[in-house]
Parts: sequence; C-alpha cells; structure tokens
Amino acid sequence: MLHRFISTIIFAFTCMVAGAQGVCTINGNILDCSLNNGEKIKKVSLTRTNESGQSVEVAVAKVKKGKYTFKYNLAQGEPVLLYNITGFGEGKNIEVFVEPGEVVIEAESAACPENSIATGTPANDTYAQYKVILSERANEVADAVALLERERGKEWLESPDGKREVKRIEAKEGIRTESQILRFLIDHNASPMTPFVVEHVLLPKLTGAYAQQIDKAISTTLHTHPYYLSLHNKVLASDMKVGNELPDITFTTLNGETTKLSDFRGKYVVLNFWASDCSKSADMIAELQHMQSIVKENLDKVVIVSLALQSDTEAWRAAVNGNNAGGEGWLHACEALALESSVAKLYKIDKTPRIVLVEPEGRAVSLDMDIDEVVMRVEQILSGDLYYLDQVKE
Repeated sequence: MLHRFISTIIFAFTCMVAGAQGVCTINGNILDCSLNNGEKIKKVSLTRTNESGQSVEVAVAKVKKGKYTFKYNLAQGEPVLLYNITGFGEGKNIEVFVEPGEVVIEAESAACPENSIATGTPANDTYAQYKVILSERANEVADAVALLERERGKEWLESPDGKREVKRIEAKEGIRTESQILRFLIDHNASPMTPFVVEHVLLPKLTGAYAQQIDKAISTTLHTHPYYLSLHNKVLASDMKVGNELPDITFTTLNGETTKLSDFRGKYVVLNFWASDCSKSADMIAELQHMQSIVKENLDKVVIVSLALQSDTEAWRAAVNGNNAGGEGWLHACEALALESSVAKLYKIDKTPRIVLVEPEGRAVSLDMDIDEVVMRVEQILSGDLYYLDQVKE
C-alpha cells in the first residue's frame, strides 16, 4: 500500500511538472494606467496573428491596480511565437513571445505600451537585448542632432544643409546598427526571434545571395519552425528562376485536406494558378482533362494541382464540379484572397492563368508555360526525355 501511495505521489508530481513546462505565465505591471483619452485601462487581450494576417484574441485579463496576468497552456509541440498584448488603443501593443515559463512585463505608461520590454524566458530575453540595440541607435541619432543644434542653431538644422546632415547621421547610424544586429542574430541563430527579425527587418535590404547566406546560417533546430519556413520561402521567392527551388505553399483541397507542395516531392507537379471567371478557364480545364488521362497511368510520377485565386469560392466549386474536373492525380484548392494571398505574392502572380512546372526535387522546370505546351512537355518527360536539364545548364 505504501509503495502504491508513493508511486501515485511521484506520478502526480511528474504530471504537474510536465504540465508546468507547457504553461506560459505573463505577469504585467503598468505604472501609469491612463490612456491617451484620459480613461484608465481596465482590461488587456492576448492576441496572435493567424495565417491570413488577422489578429485573433486568445485570452483576456482584467487590469487591477496596474497589474494583470495571463496563463496560456501550450499544446504539445506548439512553436514559440510572438504574440501581442492589446487594449491600449489603435496600433498600440506590447510584443511578447509565448513560451513555457514566467514572463515579466514592466510598462511605464498605458499610453506608450510599445516601450515595454518582456523578460524572464529565453526568447523574450533575447528579443529584449535586440530592442536595446535599436534604442541605442535612436539615442545616438538624437544626441548627434542635439549637438548640431547647440553648435549651429535650430535655424541651420532646418535648412537644406542641416537636413542633409541629419540624413547622413541617420544613414551612418543605420548602417552601424544593422551590422550590429546581424552579428547579434547570428550569435543567437537558434532563437525563434532570429528568423522573425531577419524576415521583417533585414530581408528587404538584402541582396538575394546575402539573404541565402543568412538563411543557411540559421540553426537547423529551427528548420521546422513557422518563422524559419516563412523566411526560407521569402528567400526562395527573391531568386525564382528555372532550376531553382520553389517556395513551399500550403493549401486546403476541395475535400478539406491540408496539403503542401513539398508533399509531392518525388513527382512532377503541374501547378496551375487560375480563376473560374477567366476567359481561358474552359479551354484550360479541357486541356487538363486530357492531361489527366496521362496522369492516371503515371500516378507515381506526376500530379496536377489547380489552385484558384478568387474570392468567390462558390463559383470556383461550381466550375470544378460542373466541368467534372479533378479526380485521380488532379487536386483542386482555392485562395479566397486571390491575388492578395500570400501564395500569389510569393509566386509574384498578378494575373491568371499561369502554369508552373515543378520537378521532383521541388525546382522549377518552367515558371510560366502555356497549357498546350505543358501537356506536350509532360508527355515528353514521361517518355524519358528530361529536356529541361539542358536548359538549366545553359
């Protein structure tokens, strides 16, 4: 009995520890609870951004005497992501990484929550250090401009020569800070903060080759993390050409299954971007129906993925069902955000139809092939003529 009792206690303790490892506790303190409109803040929300870029509320906490607490249970395998604490007014929020452990957030004012820094857990501590680098840059610029004003006066500072000098100072400090940030990120290449900052801060300023180097420098432990996958896709998209690996995309098929382009590695993929209201859609479907007869005999070698870029999903469904499109080896999906979707932006699609032919390793055979040519080329490839290998060499 005693042995069984001790075993029960140990099991219960183990469960408690395991459970605690998956809990993120956020303790916030606001010294001045006054908002810009003069009212006192009464509650805050913990929100995250979904795949469509929309803000989703996951928890609400009351603010009592400036203090609030969130407790968020992370599911098994849930990645560490950046969330926002909102409720301070339009466009104002506190950034916080949600990860196991206790996070502490000190805010001087509810009117300026963006100046708050979260600490206490690995990703938040690293992100706090990164923000210190940014604040130091702002201080250096402010100090240099203040010195100019003391030496030459406010009137000179607002003159064309003065404005040029301020821009020179900002550019110099910007270059110095970006170099410092890059070193910091490489030193912390296993933090989920790193791919997030690289994508949203540095990537727009980098050449394709430099972006690829930084991409390769990020720890392999992050290669399944959403932030790395997003960054990697953007890097691939920045240098899309025949012979290069294409960005991976995720889509939900007509039957409700979530699928990725990379799921078809080992097969040729006819990636067909279209819209049911396109004037060429009927001819394209007819040609793809012809191709499907070839695909059915080579299901282990080729697949057709038709991805509609249109907001009218009912019209899309009607077009697919009405034309008897789909079946073995032919999948259908729809992006309701159409040309504004992340998929369209990744592949730089500004009109439909467009057909991309992908080889088994995920590289582009062609980025824009006419429907009649793609049928011919697929037949050519299945006959054993890998013509595109010579094109890449050229």
